[in-house]
Amino acid sequence: MHGASGIEPITRLLQGWQQGDRAAADLVAGLVYRELRDIAVRRLHGEGHVDLQPTELLSEAWIRLSARSHPFASRAHFYATAALQMRQLLIDMARMRASQKRDGARATLTVSLVDPSPRPEDMQLIAQAFDRLSEVDPRKAQAFALNELAGFSVAECAAMLEVSVATLERDLRFARSWVASRLNA
Repeated sequence: MHGASGIEPITRLLQGWQQGDRAAADLVAGLVYRELRDIAVRRLHGEGHVDLQPTELLSEAWIRLSARSHPFASRAHFYATAALQMRQLLIDMARMRASQKRDGARATLTVSLVDPSPRPEDMQLIAQAFDRLSEVDPRKAQAFALNELAGFSVAECAAMLEVSVATLERDLRFARSWVASRLNA
């Protein structure tokens, strides 16, 4: 539903939040909390022996989103950015785990994205491939982030990005191929 300005209400609230409006920040938090928590649950699902709870992942991502200086163009952009922040947090934790492993400390986090148990080096390659895809084709990168990283269905992603399901499926095929080709290079 769009208001008089043509911008959907949540996008206006996101813009207000980023401009320092505390009331808008509170409203945004209330409106998006459940979906962001669901993203966090999906990101952590199946990780095995993870010491991180979904609310902790969400809280850390929220801190990063709050510090963001670039505006959110839309609700879809916000959710994709949130999913990417969660992904980056998990990559950081995987790096920490690898570092602790080298030092002989016990590791408790296993991150899965493409492979059921990727190594931290693979996570870095995935992150680099995704970042490059974001530069080449932002919509395909958003589609990948929403579907693969945030766990939204194809239909939900298509609605958020305002494209047809067929277009989104093509975007996802391209994005998956792009990331895979960069991993195999």
